[in-house]
Amino acid sequence: MTFEQWAFVADIYTPMIVIICVISMVQLGREQGMRSGLFALSGVLLSTAFIYAVMFFDNALGIWPAFNLDYSTHTAIALVFIGYFLVYTPKLRGGMVLSMVGYAALMMYQKYHTLSDIITTTACVMPVILLCQYKFAVIAKR
Repeated sequence: MTFEQWAFVADIYTPMIVIICVISMVQLGREQGMRSGLFALSGVLLSTAFIYAVMFFDNALGIWPAFNLDYSTHTAIALVFIGYFLVYTPKLRGGMVLSMVGYAALMMYQKYHTLSDIITTTACVMPVILLCQYKFAVIAKR
């Protein structure tokens, strides 16, 4: 494939996992009730707000650039949805994690981000993403 074709694949990755996530949330709402679906959505929205807050602070304070790195918004937003799949869809966990690894490899191939950018972004945002989504899942089951 050409560089441009791989760029297209990279560009559609996040929208595709968003679509799969929305379908999964609708199914969750049907199977476990609207409350569960809305709490899952709330976890995704809070996680999204968090990763953009980190981006804002990085832009304002230059945290990643201070280490010659780049906060990977591509990675962070994809991880919001990967976090959803880790918490809510055991059947899709492995495939989604593998898809994220492939996406990370593609971002490096396309020179969007370095491995260090991706790892530091993941280490910073993933614990909070999982905490947000896990807590909302627990609340929904009460």
